[in-house]
Amino acid sequence: MRTTLLRAGSLAGVTAALLAGSAGVSDAADAVAGSAFGASASVSVLPGVLTGGKGITVETGQLAASSSTGPASASVADVPLEGLVTAKAISSSVVTGDGAVAAKASVAEATLPLLAPVAGRVPSIRVISARCASADGHVTGSSDLAGVNLGRLGTLPAATGPNQRLGIPGVAEVIVNEQVQRYDGSLEITALHVKLLDGDAKRLGSGDVKLASVTCGPSKERAPQAPPRPGPGQVVVVPAGAPQTGDGTLAAER
Repeated sequence: MRTTLLRAGSLAGVTAALLAGSAGVSDAADAVAGSAFGASASVSVLPGVLTGGKGITVETGQLAASSSTGPASASVADVPLEGLVTAKAISSSVVTGDGAVAAKASVAEATLPLLAPVAGRVPSIRVISARCASADGHVTGSSDLAGVNLGRLGTLPAATGPNQRLGIPGVAEVIVNEQVQRYDGSLEITALHVKLLDGDAKRLGSGDVKLASVTCGPSKERAPQAPPRPGPGQVVVVPAGAPQTGDGTLAAER
């Protein structure tokens, strides 16, 4: 049985390699840009979905947002998004150098009361994170989830490719490791994207909730030097109850 380690400091290694490898790129500091945020919600929930029975509309904007133009990092503790989502902490950071950028966003101890009516329980995820990096015209990125329990919405394999979809047709869709390549060559990665579809008699409402989202790529001022290429592109999903290694990293059994 093989064990894969998800090291919390992995972005630092990627960042160091990118910055070292791009040191010889001349006049390219403004050729890349990055951004990240921990969570966002833009939803209208119907009466009866949440405790209290009242419909609500929530527009949070991007929480704990950072970018290559500043701030370089941000964090928020004890995040209650109007009862839709809870999290112990959300954070993001962006590191830039000559012709390179690396971004990371993470959510710790998240629950999704919003999806309880269709999941049969309150879905929970211990760790949600996304990262991306861009240098010399190339963009890579990935996502990690650990301690995943989505109830009746379904289960995810240990190695999940980009844009894995779960949910109930016409009611709600959960996209894991969502990867969107933009027209300008940048790559947007959202570790967990919840869509309320408002298309069924048992609907919850409409709108989007995004957890741990990052974007890396060429700036608007310059066209990409080469088409961006996603890296391995897989998200490693660690089920709820999986053991941790002695140094505090997460262990996923394959």
